[in-house]
Amino acid sequence: MEQKLEMKGGGTLTVCRDGPRVHLEAVRPGDGRGLYKAWLLGQRGGRFLLGTLAPEGGVLRLKRTIPQGDLERAGCWPVAGAEAPLAFPFAGGERWYCEAHPERLLRDPVLRSQIRGPMLCRKEQGGFRLAAPFRTDGPVALETLFCLARLERLEGRAHLVWSFDREGRPTVPHKTGSFGQN
Repeated sequence: MEQKLEMKGGGTLTVCRDGPRVHLEAVRPGDGRGLYKAWLLGQRGGRFLLGTLAPEGGVLRLKRTIPQGDLERAGCWPVAGAEAPLAFPFAGGERWYCEAHPERLLRDPVLRSQIRGPMLCRKEQGGFRLAAPFRTDGPVALETLFCLARLERLEGRAHLVWSFDREGRPTVPHKTGSFGQN
């Protein structure tokens, strides 16, 4: 059985139960305003974060398959609705955006091969910066450039940030004091 819901904040969420699993697909128009998170709302008052919508085919999209038991424990089964609030606005001095294919910006084939998906990007005079979420218990994006990464807080989370020149070559970052360092 397939259910299509309008998401508060724009777009639709398709919910399809397949035995013990629930397939979910959130789609909303890309408006260039920032990154959007999709949340599932349950009839028992629960909220379940599905994730961040990524650019795909001219829209923002997120696909997930989640065990129905997980949604029941979160108070989100049966499903009552969904929302897609703006989680990280691009407006302001630092205009980060989601670059769907950051590997296209890099010159070195080894670095290009280490890119596994979309990354945050910010164009700057003389080049650009790429950012990926950082976790101590997971793999590091652009691992060969780990020593050139800066740890910065974006969207309330720790990110590794790399600087590149216009040709996509890595550069040594400048100290900005993002985590209280000078």
